[in-house]
Amino acid sequence: MSAKEQIAKIISDATGEDRKICMKTLEMAEEGKGDIASKIGFILAKKMKMSPAQAAQEIEGTLEPHEWVEKTEATGPYLNFFLSNAFYQEAVRKINALGNNYGRGNANRKTIVESPSVNPNKPWHIGHLRNALLGDASANILEFHGDNVQRMDYIDDLGLQVAQSLWGYLNLDEKDRPQFLGEEKPDHWIGAEYVKVAEKIEREPLVKQSVKGILREMENGGNKTAEKARWLAEECIKAQYETAFAYGVYHDVLICESDIMREIFSEGMESLKGSGAVEHEKSGKNEGCWVARMSGKMRGMTEPDKILIRSNGTATYTGKDVIFHLWKFGKLKGDFRYGEFVLQPNEEKAYISKARGIEREYGNADVLVNIIGVEQKYPQEVVRHLLDLLGYEKEAKKFIHLSYEHAWLPEAKFSGRKGTWLGYTADELLEEGKKRALDKVKKELTGNVREEIAGQVAVGAIRYAFLKIAPEKKLVFKWNEVLSLEGDSGPYLQYACVRAKRILEKAGMEREPEPPLKYEFNETEKKLIKELSEFPLVAGQAAEKLRPHMISGYIYGLANTFSKFYTTNPVLKAETENKKEMRLAMVAAFRDVLSIGLGILGVPVPKKM
Repeated sequence: MSAKEQIAKIISDATGEDRKICMKTLEMAEEGKGDIASKIGFILAKKMKMSPAQAAQEIEGTLEPHEWVEKTEATGPYLNFFLSNAFYQEAVRKINALGNNYGRGNANRKTIVESPSVNPNKPWHIGHLRNALLGDASANILEFHGDNVQRMDYIDDLGLQVAQSLWGYLNLDEKDRPQFLGEEKPDHWIGAEYVKVAEKIEREPLVKQSVKGILREMENGGNKTAEKARWLAEECIKAQYETAFAYGVYHDVLICESDIMREIFSEGMESLKGSGAVEHEKSGKNEGCWVARMSGKMRGMTEPDKILIRSNGTATYTGKDVIFHLWKFGKLKGDFRYGEFVLQPNEEKAYISKARGIEREYGNADVLVNIIGVEQKYPQEVVRHLLDLLGYEKEAKKFIHLSYEHAWLPEAKFSGRKGTWLGYTADELLEEGKKRALDKVKKELTGNVREEIAGQVAVGAIRYAFLKIAPEKKLVFKWNEVLSLEGDSGPYLQYACVRAKRILEKAGMEREPEPPLKYEFNETEKKLIKELSEFPLVAGQAAEKLRPHMISGYIYGLANTFSKFYTTNPVLKAETENKKEMRLAMVAAFRDVLSIGLGILGVPVPKKM
């Protein structure tokens, strides 16, 4: 239990107020007025028929003593708690004992995180990268929270973009094909070809008709065109995954649209028709369609009736999406077969749905998280409300859309069809990062070591730059800020972690330090320990709210506090052995908490910097 949780319990026991409400009243006290302050006086003043200041005075007299609290003072409407040495000693001891498990939760839920779901006909640009990094960090946060996470990637291999790319692969002459210098990754080549086809469609109506014919064959399945389209999509995805691996992003399973249509679509349609929540229109503009009545569920809709199944028996995009989410929640009997798709650098296999394969336990989740851009906010809300309409109220509440705003470089915005991503892909971003990082790595480090460190610094800098911004805010990527060794950046935090490890190495520590039993902490030491003790609360809130930037903000503040501590408190040359032992224990605690935070964000820590 953290200091805040313990103080919330003390207040709750004294007042009878709900502990969660007491927790919300707590904040860091003003300097010189204690360590933790509670504004419970404001909350209970009306109930106690007193002014907030009088309520605080009254409550203070009813608080039970605790070994972590040295004293409590009522100052106006606030209760100020002064933490004791016993708390600081116990906090350091606990972090040292738990190490990388400090703050870990035990949620024990089965959760699917779907990301990034990029169309399989182009490389990732930095907008896709934001999706992938948010998805990866969210999965990491939830796993640390104790969830059993399935990292899922939805592949739209039946989309128009794939049909256009396949038309280009089958029909473009050599002179029409994109020209490249050197050997290109397949996703870059396919993406550039897609741009060429899009240009031809605008000029040549016959090309558009031919693409539609290819799309029909893809949707029908069981023919050579469909097989070729699936092959081309998979080649593109494998290349996209090379990008993912370079950034430290991995998956468990890929589910393809073509397999959804073959394996669960019919059952899903029958489930919708038999639900009682979907009606068959007998007349009017929607005659023959199966429609969900959204009135009362989503106010302000211009079209409150949502078509799920058209009159020709095909499902709309929304209908297919609902069917897929019913499977995710384990509400359909049908399932997929899977084959090995790729062995990832983390030595875990990623599996892909396929016509013939083995059984694997995916889906049947308690919680669903979809990482999708803010422009899809309305369609995601529709799916949530449809789940509710179908009688899955509990599941609808566990359906989470983590939306995010666009990301771009100052000089570029992106369109897949127009090809404005050319020259600005996630691959090129990382290569540029490595070049810039290499210039900053010490020249005396040579060969593979220097290259490895530059790569880790580049990945860490980019990941942190993307994840420190709240998802709902637009992200403009600026190199001069991203690779700075000062301020709120990945390299600054990497350096702080490396420095802490180096201090412990110089001390010749072969095992975790044991804090001395008696110690008088100074103010900078107390500040560091208080911030370290906050980590479990921050990690829990980041998981509940799915906000990776909460971890970023916390570890940046923690690193600043550690820097001030280290500047004013000698560690290896401490005045006494007692101080040296305690400060080494504090350095180890900082190293562990910062390492956990960086690990959640996927920021690698180099051996040297």
